[in-house]
Order: sequence, then C-alpha cells, then structure tokens
Amino acid sequence: MRATRTFAAALMMSGTICVQGVGAQNDSEPNPPASTANAAVPVVAEQADRLLRQMSDYIGTADQFTFHADINFDHVLPSGQKLQFSATEDVALRRPDRLYVEWHSDLGDRQFWYGGKSITLYDPASPFYATEAAPAQIDSMLDRLVPQIDFAPPLADFLYADPYRSVHGKLQYGVYLGLSDVNGRSCHTLAFVEQDIDWQIWIDAGPQLTPCKLVIDYKTQAARPQFSAVFSGWDFAPRVAEPVFTPDLPPGTRKIPFAPVVADATSK
Repeated sequence: MRATRTFAAALMMSGTICVQGVGAQNDSEPNPPASTANAAVPVVAEQADRLLRQMSDYIGTADQFTFHADINFDHVLPSGQKLQFSATEDVALRRPDRLYVEWHSDLGDRQFWYGGKSITLYDPASPFYATEAAPAQIDSMLDRLVPQIDFAPPLADFLYADPYRSVHGKLQYGVYLGLSDVNGRSCHTLAFVEQDIDWQIWIDAGPQLTPCKLVIDYKTQAARPQFSAVFSGWDFAPRVAEPVFTPDLPPGTRKIPFAPVVADATSK
C-alpha cells in the first residue's frame, strides 16, 4: 500500500495484487513454455482460466459486499533480513461509488473512505489525514489512484467490477492444482506466473465462488518477500449504513496533501 511516504513502510507489500504462482501439473494441463518470461501468448490451463473468470464474475457483478482478510506480509531490511508482520483488513463496498477499508497491522492502522467524490486516508496514530478528489465510480477511482498518488487499497483488484480483466493481461502461465482445504472450506487451487511475481489463489468450490486465500511471491525483489491473505465472512447482502462511507475523523485532525508522484525523467 502506498499513500503519503509516511505510510509506505507499513503497507508497501499490500498494494494492487499482481498475482502469480507455479505448481505441479497433471495430464490435462499445458506444459509450461521453455521461457515463460519471453512467452508472447499466455499458457493457461482451461480450468484455471474458467474458474478465475467465474470468481471474477461472481464478485464483480455483486451490487455490494463485505469481507474480512487475515494477512501476513514480509518486509526486507537493508541488511537483507526478511521480517514477517501480520494484519487484518475489513472491506465494505457498494457499487457504484462507495468503499470503506479498515486496516490493522503490527506496523500501524489505516482507514480509507471513498464516497463518490473524494478519497480520504487516515492514520489513527497521527493527527493527520489526506484527501483527494476522485472520479465518480470505484473502477475509475482505483485506476486513478496508483498513477497519480502512488496508492491503492490492499487487495484492490478484488474491488473492480471485472477483477479478471485487471489481472489476466499480465499472466504468462497458469495451472489448476485440484481441491484443497482452507479453514474448513473446500477450495479450488490455482497457480499463475507473471514476469515479476508468482501467485496462487484458492477459490471456494461451493455456490459462492469467492476467494478463500491468496499468496503472492515477489520473485524479482531481494529476499523474495511474500504477501498472503486468508478471506472470510463474505456477505453479499450486508446492512452497511451510509455513514460508514463518510470519513469519521477526530476533532483537531489536520489535512495534509498526498505526496505527489514524481516521474523519473530517465525512464521510458
């Protein structure tokens, strides 16, 4: 997660969920290309692609939902030592223009509100908050956040109306690995490869095709840090009061600007 630079250290591993993962194959799955990094056409098993699309359709077409996620993420010190921290995230979404994200972690807490006209990010441990005008729909708001203020809520790809579109274009390879148990839920196991990350996703095998678990391996970064999230409490008929989507800030909290993103003049 990236917002103002003071928020970066705690949640850097929790921005948009580029996803990937690699695993064993069975006879019904395609062989991996000799060099997935140079593959021009993604090689994704039909069952893995179908389940990813079905999960996307199920949560993307929902008018509203809430969920909880238990998260572990790594932070790599300059010495190269890898430290693991824990977090929880609670999300309330109502399309087309309401979103609330509450994050509690070993490294601090954050609250994020979107009400159709602006976003607000608040660190309860500080007397400051940041706010910025935003487009009138969740998808447009998320598309604008990363390039303009270098920030997106953790697990943001699951908040789009079409999560499949937000991840499929980066896939190089994908397989279906069968059924696994995640906290008592029977879940389909999928693994994918991208250029910079490998990721696995577990999708509920029941009538609600919701994510059960996500693991991301940042394979091009030093020490290969990982991010994992276990989902629970999916509710597609929540009774979320309108004030939940309105910033609730203590008296005396001061507004500060998001740190602007400065483009690298040497980059193409």
